[in-house]
Amino acid sequence: MAITSDDIKLMQPERLTDNEDGGGQMTGLEVIDGDINNLFEDISRVNRTYGNVSLRKAFLKVDTATADLYLDAHSILSAQPLDPNVTGLLFTTEDFYDERTEARQRVESFVIPGPVTGLYLRGNQLQGQRTIICYAPSVNNVTAPEIGETLLLQEGDDLQTQQFIKILNVETTTETFTYQVSNGDIRTFKADQYILELSAELKQDYPASDPSPKPEGPSLIYSTQPATSAKYFGSTSLSAAASSGATSITVADTFAPIIPTASNETPVIDQRPGGYVSQVVPSGPVDVSISVTVAAGSTSTLPTAAVPGSLALSIGGESFTDSGGAFFEPGGTQGNLEGTTINYATGLITWAGSASGTITMTYQPGTLRQQIPNTGRIDIDDSNRNFNYVLTLDPIPAPMSLHLSYQYLGKWYTLQDDGTGNLVGNGSGQINYATGSIVATLQAQPDAGSVIFYRWTDSSIYIQETEGYDGVTPISLQLANGQVVAGSVSLSWEVGSSPMTATDVGGDGEITGDATGRINYATGEIDITTAIAPDDDVTVDYTHKDTAPVVATTTVPANTTQQDIVLQTTANIEPGSVSFTIQKAVKRVVVNDVNTVLSTNYIEQSHWLTDNGNGSLVNRRDLEVVGTVNYATGEIVIAGTTFLKQVNNV
Repeated sequence: MAITSDDIKLMQPERLTDNEDGGGQMTGLEVIDGDINNLFEDISRVNRTYGNVSLRKAFLKVDTATADLYLDAHSILSAQPLDPNVTGLLFTTEDFYDERTEARQRVESFVIPGPVTGLYLRGNQLQGQRTIICYAPSVNNVTAPEIGETLLLQEGDDLQTQQFIKILNVETTTETFTYQVSNGDIRTFKADQYILELSAELKQDYPASDPSPKPEGPSLIYSTQPATSAKYFGSTSLSAAASSGATSITVADTFAPIIPTASNETPVIDQRPGGYVSQVVPSGPVDVSISVTVAAGSTSTLPTAAVPGSLALSIGGESFTDSGGAFFEPGGTQGNLEGTTINYATGLITWAGSASGTITMTYQPGTLRQQIPNTGRIDIDDSNRNFNYVLTLDPIPAPMSLHLSYQYLGKWYTLQDDGTGNLVGNGSGQINYATGSIVATLQAQPDAGSVIFYRWTDSSIYIQETEGYDGVTPISLQLANGQVVAGSVSLSWEVGSSPMTATDVGGDGEITGDATGRINYATGEIDITTAIAPDDDVTVDYTHKDTAPVVATTTVPANTTQQDIVLQTTANIEPGSVSFTIQKAVKRVVVNDVNTVLSTNYIEQSHWLTDNGNGSLVNRRDLEVVGTVNYATGEIVIAGTTFLKQVNNV
């Protein structure tokens, strides 16, 4: 006889509970149709308040003693519970013996680990904590974690220590930390600190080191990206009547909650909609050479930011150039530098692979620039929810400036170009820097009603001044003491194990020798340039005075006739100790091509003036001599025709 619907039975598993061992293999006990609580128990008031997820395993069985042909069967969830706060879904793990723990992992694996973030734990984070403290050095421009974001904690390479953490709240501060360098000096750096409130407590301790400008530690924080780990089946209701023969219907919703969630609102003010885009632009047309030591597990820091695609080195008989933050051989493989990474903005190189030795590397120095980007958006509805999107941007994007964000299941995901024409991150794609054409492939179709937001900058707004750079490396130093004695300064360093020196032997503020530049004796600030960057720190020997400086305030009358400005201080001034600021109002007149005045305004400028130890008064804004100092009488003269010189109309 034929198999009928009465022969299709729903069977219980070994354990019909929400305990970790709930589920298991099929038993001979039937789930009786129509019995109350035949699969799920009543919902408690606590679960109704805080939310809960109940999982039950059941089996379909053809219960017949005959050998009739079993053609097909299916399961549907024909209606949702009447309670609007309760939702039901069906899914299968395709595992006859699994228990609730394995099924729960399938539900929770809606995200998988992504790349390591630029966030680092601040100190040890202990089991049971509901908040963690992490930080990122400010110069790294790390994207701040967001409310609702899911991250992954892991200790070293131990996969057993993985824990996904969902962020409920973020508190952000800027902190100043101290650290010790190799020669014992104490230095400081600024970092963005984040206190993250978590949806669940930590299941174990996560060790971490003290804050450092070059963070490292046993525990890492990974980003996550969407993953399709299970398919869910449910039901929804029509929001409009459907006619026979219709090819489309209108339903109330196409989504259902899987786990309980709560919404948080965080108002922000004084924010730019597109934020800022950080970009490394060339600071000069000439490459510089620097000696670096290559060893797996060590780091090297370039004296400046590096222009992507400009690094080159040879080691172990192989030549390497950079691409997308890594080194590659001409054949496109990483060879014995596999795993080495480059942070172009900070100049930090983290070495990995089998190569080792001290070599000379060349690169084009760059400057990290932040600017307000161009922005665009694609509004997403049911008609244009795709995996692939094509854009043509004008102006043409600069390398490593394109950011594209999309929303999937309420969470934001990002793609960014790597400077070589590829899009990386939560998806893939290509960008043509010559035409501005972009093909972006997302990892998931964006939510209906959301937007795809993209931003980029135009590199053509930066123009290199070919005569303004002579191929030298700039270095700025700040001595621990001011009131430096003129003629007492001696600098020393090494380049390729060869000693280098420079001094202010003239006592006039000029640094000469293997480096050239000048020193501000009053403040201890030194600015020099050298043809090849030092291997390590520059050592400065000098003498300074411990006597307290004399501080005086002088009111300068208005001066519109370019007269000399004379200031009278105490007699017997120590050469190199004069330092003061003076305000100057600059008149700005805007005219058109027929010399009609369009607007006139005044711009207040603060100028820092110091003496060079040899009787000259120097404007620190442009290092121009603008007056004289008589050390014996204490008279200071600011030359009006120099300091108040005429500026052409705009």
